[in-house]
Amino acid sequence: MKRIILLFLFTSITASADTIDHFMNIVNNIPQMEMKADPQSQAWARSARNILALTSESIAESLVLANESATRAGRPLFCLPSGTALSADNVNHLIQQTYREISSQQSDKNKMTVSQVALLGMSKQYPCKQSNPQVAQFHQTIARMGHSG
Repeated sequence: MKRIILLFLFTSITASADTIDHFMNIVNNIPQMEMKADPQSQAWARSARNILALTSESIAESLVLANESATRAGRPLFCLPSGTALSADNVNHLIQQTYREISSQQSDKNKMTVSQVALLGMSKQYPCKQSNPQVAQFHQTIARMGHSG
């Protein structure tokens, strides 16, 4: 069951996922495009915001579903506080914050998918009291990426 959940999370989500460097490039270009006066730049910025919102919403829903399955198996990926809802805005912010906090080399960090960064952020922001070996292994893998040379 654990493998099915992890397989679902890392393959079905990432099958159409993009790397975090593309996601962050969009994030960083939105303010620049909003500053321009031409209608095309303004339209690009609006479209880019919508794409980020849809991406974040999709990732949030996928993470919630994967976490529900993992929780039923006794191995939650993260533990949201009671009454905390996972919104697209929260996930978008968490993805950006986590990306900035990852200490791995830039090239390794940028090869991660948006979903991987989101899962890393969720498990760090909302850790569970019980130990989950799969999440711990994921954190160790990310840490090793930062030390590769």
